[in-house]
Amino acid sequence: MVGGDTVAPIGATVRRRVFDRRAGMAAGVAAALGITFVVLALAMQRAEGTAIDVAVTMLVQRIDDPLFARLMVAVSSLGYAPWSWAIFWAATIGLLVAGFRREALLVLATHGIGVLVAFVKLLVERPRPTAEVVRVLSQVGEFSFPSGHVASYVSFFGLLFFFAYALFKRSWWRTAALVLLGLPIGLVGVSRIYLGHHWASDVVGGYALGLTYLLILIEVDRLLIAPSSAWWRRRSDDRMRSTDVPPPSSSRSERLTVGGGR
Repeated sequence: MVGGDTVAPIGATVRRRVFDRRAGMAAGVAAALGITFVVLALAMQRAEGTAIDVAVTMLVQRIDDPLFARLMVAVSSLGYAPWSWAIFWAATIGLLVAGFRREALLVLATHGIGVLVAFVKLLVERPRPTAEVVRVLSQVGEFSFPSGHVASYVSFFGLLFFFAYALFKRSWWRTAALVLLGLPIGLVGVSRIYLGHHWASDVVGGYALGLTYLLILIEVDRLLIAPSSAWWRRRSDDRMRSTDVPPPSSSRSERLTVGGGR
């Protein structure tokens, strides 16, 4: 302890309290997103594609470029087995090996969004887009609202994005990691519409649900950090109190001050 400040243990990762001062704002955003999702779910129950849905799909599918088509297929492929499981377990095991146990548990918790999406789909029972209205690359089972790909990408890649931002100092590789984690989140919505697997309103619902779930996980992470941080402070204070080290004399302190310190 120097000047009354607690010194973190050597080798410990210092977590930046990114959301400490913004917990209230995050709760408000989560509530607004939750309300938006509920309203959409009620409006889309057993509904066909709206005029806006059809217009957005036709606009996106107007892009006639082979490279763009391959990109859209690749983005959605990350949400299907075996890629989805490979990425999920690679991230979880990687965090565990690196010593981030709490973060690994929260990544495991992102799998719960799939259960939530499946439950909502059974309640809403909205049909998928059909080839009679828009271009459908391949037939997909289950119901359409909300987009499970979008909700899962936002919660999973979004949580990894948050950890990369909060755990590590600014560097070129952290910036690269943030870009790589952010791209699937931004592209998956366009991908699902382009492939004809979801309507635009399904995608909006997926983003709303995924962001709500993500903010809840981040708040859980913040609440788990607070007790451990307080425990470290108490432990350090106890150690310093038990160490009988006399304070420096005032004359030496003055000499250091006059001499500019060392």
